[in-house]
Amino acid sequence: MKKSNWLTVTTLSAMVLVGMSACSQSSDEDAASKPESEAAAASTDSDDSQVEDTKESEGNEKAQSDERSVEESSPEQDPPVTKVEGKQAYLAKLDNIQKELDAMPDKKDSDKGATNAMKNYYGVSYEKYDDALNEIYSLLKEKLSPEVMAELKTEQVKWIEEKEAKAEKERLKYEGGTFENVAWYISLYESTKARCYELVEEYMQK
Repeated sequence: MKKSNWLTVTTLSAMVLVGMSACSQSSDEDAASKPESEAAAASTDSDDSQVEDTKESEGNEKAQSDERSVEESSPEQDPPVTKVEGKQAYLAKLDNIQKELDAMPDKKDSDKGATNAMKNYYGVSYEKYDDALNEIYSLLKEKLSPEVMAELKTEQVKWIEEKEAKAEKERLKYEGGTFENVAWYISLYESTKARCYELVEEYMQK
């Protein structure tokens, strides 16, 4: 009987020791795992913070880059050049051309209706104003803004077509006669002289 009680007590003591040992190990594992969990959480928070900082930094850099791009791609542009200097000088030059023509020997005979004199006078008159027109056009081409000059070029091509068509119409009125070429030169002279003054008035100043 005593031996049986002793075995019982011994068994119970062993069980208590095993239970205490298990609790102790569980406590130690919890204590060991807690710092690891806290460290993992801290690491996650740190990573999240770095990601947010990186995104914010990238956003700021992109905004600055966009601002620079806008500034670089939108420089202040000068207003287009629509008029050039020299109006009074060219008006005087055109007037002087007519004075020189009026002083030609053929002018008097031309006024009297002499066909050859008229042909010579208006032929030279047309050439003089055509040279002046080319000079004016070249100056405008050099000084005017490209977009303004592009419009003038289109307008000038149209004018040339109209000038030639008008001269041809006048020539055909006297086709086969002695006045045929005279009529042609007169039309060219009048159209070209008028065009010189038009360009000076429209595209020049001072």
